[in-house]
Amino acid sequence: MNPAGGNLLVLQGGGPTAVLNASLYGVLAEASCHSCIRSCLGARFGVEGLLRGELLDLSSVPREEIERLKASPGASLGSTRYRPTENDLERIVSLLGQHDIRYLLLIGGNGSLRGAEAISQAAHRLNHDVCVVGVPKTVDNDIPRTDRCPGFGSAARYVAQAVRDLGMDVRGLPQPASILETMGRSVGWLAAASVLGKIDEAHAPHLVYLPERPFDVAAFVASMDRVLRRHGWAVAVVNEGLRRADGRPVFEEATASQRDALDRPMPGGVGTYLAGVVTRELKVRCRWEKPGLCGRASMLHISKQDLADAELVGRAGVRAAIDGRDAHMVALRPLDAGNEPCELVPLSAVAGGDRYIPHEWIDDSDTAVREPLERYLRRIVGDLVDYAIPLRDQPIAVAKPR
Repeated sequence: MNPAGGNLLVLQGGGPTAVLNASLYGVLAEASCHSCIRSCLGARFGVEGLLRGELLDLSSVPREEIERLKASPGASLGSTRYRPTENDLERIVSLLGQHDIRYLLLIGGNGSLRGAEAISQAAHRLNHDVCVVGVPKTVDNDIPRTDRCPGFGSAARYVAQAVRDLGMDVRGLPQPASILETMGRSVGWLAAASVLGKIDEAHAPHLVYLPERPFDVAAFVASMDRVLRRHGWAVAVVNEGLRRADGRPVFEEATASQRDALDRPMPGGVGTYLAGVVTRELKVRCRWEKPGLCGRASMLHISKQDLADAELVGRAGVRAAIDGRDAHMVALRPLDAGNEPCELVPLSAVAGGDRYIPHEWIDDSDTAVREPLERYLRRIVGDLVDYAIPLRDQPIAVAKPR
């Protein structure tokens, strides 16, 4: 801990979520409670804004505006996926010194946590006294060593409700086939959450595909055909990062302009591709749906647990910085773990890693999800809008003429 105190700087990084700003609120609200923090600063568009010297004095923002952050999706400070170079790191440390920044919080996912670790290491090399703390955020739920990631619960609730709604629509006027594609890159947490949308065995989703299992196109077509023959309609949920048994993506965008700042191909498109395959092979009409960014930005689908988690990690990050827990990340503990809702884990143990669905939580059934995973998801996602089973599918006596 730096007894002399100093300024706190907060950055947002990576893809926005519906509760990313709730973590920012948590940081600012908690910081105002500690006299060792003289001022709270924020960089416009994360590390890129810091490098440009675009810092905002957040201590001057009216309290009512800070409160509104809890109900605002996106990244209020602006976000980035920029990966700092060695020269950038030296400039960042110099800027931290110029602005007397002794506490640095980065709210973000895997890439941002890598950046946090790199800044901490550079500060040590250059003898600048700053405490760097990572605050987790991602809809993908793929950060290691934390039970869940703020942002995931709300996006998962959107997916589950969307699949339930889609099932009600298609079930009422049977369309042959529909495919809904979720975000998630290389992990299947969001796709798995779709199983919460089922209202009975006949309802969507009928098939769920996770990247934790190799994907076989021919087997997928056969399963769609089987469901169509049984129900007269079929809804499949697929993750954008599905891969074949040899590790190749089922579909990958090849256009160079569609690569992101880290030179990764734009995720998505597998739903469109598979809809074309089903149409061609089964000779039926097949629609595809992709919530995409809408699924991670919807405030109407906020999970109460997710919102509470987001503020919690923001507040805990400030306390960790004040306590001198440099190069650590705030990790959420399981909901039934007792009185301590979070803990600190070294950035070296989480930065750049992946957190896949545990092998024992999934199987080779149509929806892939076993009961422990469904129970885990239900506690994070919360309640969905409940619907009646369609009357035409209930055991109601058929009216006969007099």
